[in-house]
Amino acid sequence: MSREEDRLTAVPRPIVALAALVAVLLPGVRLAGQQPRFRSAVDVIAVDVQVVDKDGYPIAQLGPEAFEVSINGHRRKVVSAQFLRHSGTATRADAMLPADLRESPAAEGRTIVLAVDNGSFETGSASEAMMALKAFVARVEPNDRVGLFVFPTGVWIPPTTDRSTVTVRLDRTIGEKQAIRSRYNLSASEIVDITAQSTNPNSFLTMRNQPLDDATLAQMDPVRLVRSRECPGEADCMARIYAEGMSLAVQLEQQTQASLEGLENLLARLTAIPGRKAVLLVTAGVLVSDRPDGRPQIGETGRILGQIAARANAVVYTIQIDSQTPGYASASKRGIGSSDRGRERTMQASFLDQFSVSAGGNRMYVGVGGGEYAFDRVLREASAHYLLGVEPADEDRDGKARELRVKVARRGVTVRNRQWVLVPMRERS
Repeated sequence: MSREEDRLTAVPRPIVALAALVAVLLPGVRLAGQQPRFRSAVDVIAVDVQVVDKDGYPIAQLGPEAFEVSINGHRRKVVSAQFLRHSGTATRADAMLPADLRESPAAEGRTIVLAVDNGSFETGSASEAMMALKAFVARVEPNDRVGLFVFPTGVWIPPTTDRSTVTVRLDRTIGEKQAIRSRYNLSASEIVDITAQSTNPNSFLTMRNQPLDDATLAQMDPVRLVRSRECPGEADCMARIYAEGMSLAVQLEQQTQASLEGLENLLARLTAIPGRKAVLLVTAGVLVSDRPDGRPQIGETGRILGQIAARANAVVYTIQIDSQTPGYASASKRGIGSSDRGRERTMQASFLDQFSVSAGGNRMYVGVGGGEYAFDRVLREASAHYLLGVEPADEDRDGKARELRVKVARRGVTVRNRQWVLVPMRERS
């Protein structure tokens, strides 16, 4: 089988590749390999946490007693809690002060990596988002190192304090997604439903001679529903609709696969860069079926990528730009209804939610414009974080990825942390 044929078969191939990458990166390698490691009377591991208020400002002055940390569901002792500032406006109180009275940020700058899923934007639809991203770059601290990764083309600019190369490249990033061209004006949600026909008991494939009327059957079967809209009365139209839906599903799978492979590639690069990284992912969405029997399917890819992000010591914020809103190119000549639009937004966002939260950040949806307010929120949230010293139990020290949960004993705050941790085996003296 050729490489191209292999790419067209189905989405699960990235899952195998990701699983292999986890096997290489995780077993026997401590997750905190690039994090500070504490030495005291007891051996503790470093866990970084963000605690923010409703507007995204970090909450300062929390001691170790305010945090509750559990590993695989078992509570572990928090030995220390250090609040690290990266910006002169790290808290709401700082923001209220005149610039000359604000506390100076930490001398060592952050590593910030911009990740643009250029394959999720149709040509010409990414310009507003790129303008907002350039404004974001102009506002980060001068000593911050900023890198850029554009996929699926694989353009990579390593993190640097020189922003000129990054901004020039953003000007050239305009979107490269191939629009879906459908003779029957199929929407993404209809394509997903058509791919599930083999397990649909009401499908035209299995109900050729049912006594029900066409109107009733159309509500049960997406192929019949499309026929009633596009080609009523044509005997062989349903077979053509089904064939087109299955063909277009391959195109959707290729787009989803390109996004997943791009993220995999990025995280692999980040494992080689020391220290904590803040990743800002800008995308129009990653389509995943909301039906277990529909396509595209990605299995456990979200969980696996979250584990790799933990190994890379990366926190991921996602800005999702809705490229289907007015003003952007449309994937179909036929406008879809509000219920279908809402469903497709959910399918575009479900993976991003899972991955971003697993990687210690969150997803922010932008319905109109380039998302300036979302980028502002990221600047506030990423301006400071806590570094906790946590005492693991002996049972945690097996070099395997374990679930991590952090709670804070304070109302009205949001806690963000990576959901996976790997505790190294105890070093022999």
